[in-house]
Amino acid sequence: MAIEGTAEVERAQADAAIAAFVAEHYDRLLRLARLICRDASDAADAVQLGLEQAWRRRSTLRDEALLRPWLDRIVVREAGRISKRRRSWMTRLLSPTPEVEWIEPPDPRRAEPSTFLALRAAFQQLPPEQRAVVALHLHLGYTVAETAAIVGSADETVRSRLRLARQRLRRELEESRP
Repeated sequence: MAIEGTAEVERAQADAAIAAFVAEHYDRLLRLARLICRDASDAADAVQLGLEQAWRRRSTLRDEALLRPWLDRIVVREAGRISKRRRSWMTRLLSPTPEVEWIEPPDPRRAEPSTFLALRAAFQQLPPEQRAVVALHLHLGYTVAETAAIVGSADETVRSRLRLARQRLRRELEESRP
């Protein structure tokens, strides 16, 4: 009888640990995934799959200080996979482009200047691989090496994606100026 009670207590503790884990990371990861997926439901799927993978493989994390980049890597890869699947021409033709939300919630008291809106629109047009490196490196502040590790690419590939993204963003912003 005591063994059954112990198992129930352990199960309840595991459930509480899962809930705390998800509550701590979900919103930030969802905003990150939306930058890559551009679709709320796809981003939610990416975070769900990523958190499931992370929870199952949590014993492989060697250093707790690396939890955030480890989670970011898992979610960015899932978001990239989901985004690539949605890129067929038929899906793009039939699906409206959803609004992208930024990782940090905007200040509701501030109006968005037209250049910010133009930048947001240009960012939405970037391919998922470029959106991922821009979000991780330029927005979240990861180094090129850390960004490369998170997205699973070589440093030079990340630099190339950043260069191409910057060129495209500059071109789009110049075209949008009155």
